[in-house]
Amino acid sequence: MKDEAHIVRLLESNQIALAVTAISEQYHEVLYWHIRKLVKRHDLADDVLQNTYLRIFKGLKGFGFKSSIKTWCYRIAYNESMRELKKNQALKKAATHTESKDYFATLTADQYFDLDSVSHAFHESLLGLPEKQQQIFQMKYFDELTFEEIARITSWNINSIKTGFYAAKEKIKHKLTAIV
Repeated sequence: MKDEAHIVRLLESNQIALAVTAISEQYHEVLYWHIRKLVKRHDLADDVLQNTYLRIFKGLKGFGFKSSIKTWCYRIAYNESMRELKKNQALKKAATHTESKDYFATLTADQYFDLDSVSHAFHESLLGLPEKQQQIFQMKYFDELTFEEIARITSWNINSIKTGFYAAKEKIKHKLTAIV
């Protein structure tokens, strides 16, 4: 697996196609799951990931090294996910019980996802959070991004990100301790 320094060397020598290949090798899985958590469905995640790679390819010549390549790619993936959600008007819908059932039916039908009862309760409590808290929690907990990286990716205030994460963590903890 190629590291970020290798990708930087490729960019500095203007080897854009090789840099995109190295980015794909390095970040494909984490970008897919980052997108998947946002758009919820495999087919949409695949489409968004393809659009993400197109934007990465088009944008690499102008990459200014103002952030890490990883953060830059996450930001592109996040923005593409938001475009897709807005296109489908999914952001305007409130999470309802029916949507929750549909979400879990889709999730449990996925061959890559194993959902035991505790995981089910965890994901159900995560789904019950406001959309922004869900996104913050997923980026911090699942993607292991720092608060600074989340702020760069989303353009949100770092203090509101921290507040949102800890509020989400407490809500999830409260729901999980109630069932255990």
